[in-house]
Amino acid sequence: MSLLRNIKIVEFAQGIAGPLAALRLADLGADVIKCEDIQGDWLRGAAPLIPGTTMSAAFFELNRGKRSMQLDSDPHAAGATLRQLLREADVFITDRPQKELAAFGLSAGEDTDASPCPENTGLITVEISGWGHRGPLRDRPGSELTAQAMAGYTRYLGEFGKPACRLGADVASAGTGIFACQAVLAALFARARERCGGQRVSLSLLNSLISLKSIHLAAQSDPDSYAGPRVGGANYPPERGWKTRDNPIFFAFGGSVGAQGRPGWVNFIEEAGFTRLLEDPRFDKIGRSTTGYGIRVPETRGEYEKEFARYSANELVDLIRKHAGNAASYMRADETIAHPQTQALKVVREVPMSGHTPVRVRAFPARFSRTAAHTPGDAPPLGRDTAAIEAALNASPGKWPGRH
Repeated sequence: MSLLRNIKIVEFAQGIAGPLAALRLADLGADVIKCEDIQGDWLRGAAPLIPGTTMSAAFFELNRGKRSMQLDSDPHAAGATLRQLLREADVFITDRPQKELAAFGLSAGEDTDASPCPENTGLITVEISGWGHRGPLRDRPGSELTAQAMAGYTRYLGEFGKPACRLGADVASAGTGIFACQAVLAALFARARERCGGQRVSLSLLNSLISLKSIHLAAQSDPDSYAGPRVGGANYPPERGWKTRDNPIFFAFGGSVGAQGRPGWVNFIEEAGFTRLLEDPRFDKIGRSTTGYGIRVPETRGEYEKEFARYSANELVDLIRKHAGNAASYMRADETIAHPQTQALKVVREVPMSGHTPVRVRAFPARFSRTAAHTPGDAPPLGRDTAAIEAALNASPGKWPGRH
């Protein structure tokens, strides 16, 4: 049984955040109509393409299972179509600026209780922007990199005194997509339980990054102390792992039971033949300060690496895990996908693509004991479903154009 069966979603968003939120809701069974302007979602043109096709791999990943409605170039006509869809929709996800929505006749303005579709009192509207819909920056354009810069994420990479680095992943956009999905589920639950009708939900890339940074900000409450978890990025080099004979690894020991602490680190050192480290006063006997994010890692990493040069990454990881440590080898994306643990979790699924061999995508990450998410495929070409949706709207005004 689909968890969100009969939930109808209009997505008027592009890029990552809005489409990701709608994708995850589609994975849970919602029916998503993706509305696009004449040019289409800019992600359609993002490289690389799926081999042998003109389809962007990133676009396919974020838009599979949706229907594509290409809007008229005339804002009045496009707005009329959107309003028809919104009259019967449960959720409206958009990242368009208020001025643009106003041109379509959909802007609710500064009134936080107003709806872009007053005729539908149950509509849940999710508005995504770079900076949010309040404050001095509310009308300014924002992006992944400007949000990372303002939220201070660049301080966790690079080296002290050298230029800042961006996080490689689009964490602001992806985080906002996840938070948007959570917000929709909470609003749907409130609507059903409290009979409170619809509401507007505002999310921003900036707020998402600050929320994701909660542990960092808590640990940085004393700005002159850098001993807390993951707050040393401005002072220490980027974490590149411990070198081994081949690939780097990350490992950590710690915890304390009794006067001597857990014996895992000592047993690991003894079996691996690194007993000289037991005589070095910089190494505590539980490994907490010299492994993981320990405060003495920068000064002791080289001593470990002298010994690790005799071992492969896999050999060390197995040995560390044998003695209750936490360890993993640094992997390429293809190695991660092929790993038995990833295979066991069924992270990757094959889904159909019209006129092409099946495409591998990432499935909904949660597993349910009594219900199930599904993994739809076949991301639509631009405007593929326009004629069918328009015909359904004309044939039955005020009725949601169901799938055929």
